Amino acid sequence: FATVAFFLSWSSVYNCNYVQFTTIQDTSLSLGFGLFSHSWYAVSIPLGGSVVFQACIGYGSTAIDGSMKAARIFSILALVIGSIFFFRNIIGGCVNPNKRAYTRSEGVAYLSACLFQGLSLLLLNSPTVCTNNQLIHQLQSELDSRENIQIEFNDTCTLSTGARCCIAAIVFWFLAALASCQATSVEERKG
Repeated sequence: FATVAFFLSWSSVYNCNYVQFTTIQDTSLSLGFGLFSHSWYAVSIPLGGSVVFQACIGYGSTAIDGSMKAARIFSILALVIGSIFFFRNIIGGCVNPNKRAYTRSEGVAYLSACLFQGLSLLLLNSPTVCTNNQLIHQLQSELDSRENIQIEFNDTCTLSTGARCCIAAIVFWFLAALASCQATSVEERKG
């Protein structure tokens, strides 16, 4: 469980599509925002039409609010705490494969990772990202100035890949905590 939780947690932290804004028109165009980066579009208008390029870039000089700062800190804490115990188990299994040291601290650490991973969903309350996104307003004004591009984004964000990975990581950190506590109690009964 910890292996899956680690990779899901990693994916949610370093993904530029934690939440997304979709277009009002029926297009597959969406603009994603992550904890540390966001997707951005460059519009090129060659002869005979327009071309839209997408890139994943950092926030740069964009003001970061408290909810976003907290979400960043909690997601990094979940990743660090979970990965320390995850890699400790991997290394411990390689050093002495016949005997595994089960400790209660492992279950508590995975439960802490679960809690911190859940608190990283505070990004959904962030005015910088979801409720009053200045980058969306900037892009919308750029698109409105072009005559041949008719794209309008929704006012609210929706969950995207990063947030879904985060929710799945919460579940797997919790399952890792339960499995670790169960293994610890079984080892104590045997010993």
